[in-house]
Amino acid sequence: MTIELAETMAAVFEDMVGTPPPEEKGDAAVVWYLKARQRLNKRRQDIEETYKAMQTECAAWALAQTESLDRSQAWIDDAYEATAKTITSAKIAHSGKKSFDFCYGVCSFKKQQDKYEWPADEAELLAWCGNNYVQVNTKTTINKQAIKDHYNATGEEPPGVTVTPGVEKFYVKPAPLALPREQLKLLGKEPKEM
Repeated sequence: MTIELAETMAAVFEDMVGTPPPEEKGDAAVVWYLKARQRLNKRRQDIEETYKAMQTECAAWALAQTESLDRSQAWIDDAYEATAKTITSAKIAHSGKKSFDFCYGVCSFKKQQDKYEWPADEAELLAWCGNNYVQVNTKTTINKQAIKDHYNATGEEPPGVTVTPGVEKFYVKPAPLALPREQLKLLGKEPKEM
């Protein structure tokens, strides 16, 4: 990191935390570090709350707009769709084509896919399949937890499974934003009386 960038970053964090970063890398540096992380966490929380509020507001606006459009479309469909179907049927029958182009769009009739509703209890349907020679799917799954337990107990890796041991990672969880005097208590030190 260049000197100019380091100075700029120090100034930014001094503005954010209220004090400049300590020069010595002792307990004061840890306190300052946690304080900086607290402020960053608070800013992130504020951004997320604002985003959620804006998202809710935008969703309500979009819902109102689409409901208005849906009402308009329902009115137009009720008033003119039957006429459009009748005229399109006549034009398709006369031309022998599957659709008709009306300069502002194409009208046609398309067969939709069949819809099936399946029973919640498939026992009766399964018996019917067996009686009518309809193929039935079977599925075998691997119990991954059992494989993990076996590896933890024996250290043996099953074929095709690669185990990458977890590494120790430094974890920081700053306390919720606290007063500066309370920061020293986090390190087990008593704050100095003023």
